[in-house]
Amino acid sequence: MVMFLLLALAFGLAHAHAEIDGKWVTIAIAADNVNKIEEGGPLRIYLRELTCTETCDRLGVTFYIKENGQCMKTKVIGNRQEDGKYRAQFEGDNTFGPVYATPEFTNFANHNVDRTGQTTNVIYVFGKGQLLTPDQYEKIEEFAKVQNIPTENIQDVWAIVYSLKPFNINFHVCQRMSLFSVESTPIESQVQGIGDF
Repeated sequence: MVMFLLLALAFGLAHAHAEIDGKWVTIAIAADNVNKIEEGGPLRIYLRELTCTETCDRLGVTFYIKENGQCMKTKVIGNRQEDGKYRAQFEGDNTFGPVYATPEFTNFANHNVDRTGQTTNVIYVFGKGQLLTPDQYEKIEEFAKVQNIPTENIQDVWAIVYSLKPFNINFHVCQRMSLFSVESTPIESQVQGIGDF
């Protein structure tokens, strides 16, 4: 199964860049340090959009985070490195990139080293708004094992949002903002990739 995942990774990278540009939402998140992706955690992002230059040397990631009870729109620009991964500063140093992409879903792996030196490996699953099938969820579990992320750390963010009624006040405001074109956020920040400093 590991060989299948590695082949999928190699095949996926070849096609991923062409398919990632556009509007996306966060479907699932997993991390080896689960506290980093819990509600209000620094690496729990609610994706809005991925923008790729023609050659995809720079990848823009626009998302919302929840900080101090407020949703904030953030844009990080990653610069592609020689190994094909992107590098940017957000809550520390990040090396990230797509590992698999289809028109409906894209999976990203991220390696974060925060300001204290703590490392966190994160898997982000972005989609166009549909729920994961049991087969897709199983593949995420397998990829999590390859990344040494306990499967119990996988959080199916979209299933929680999808199960809530639109009028429910507990409908997560950051996820809702990532779904609709809401531009009135308390703070909009720009974080540039390392190559921009």
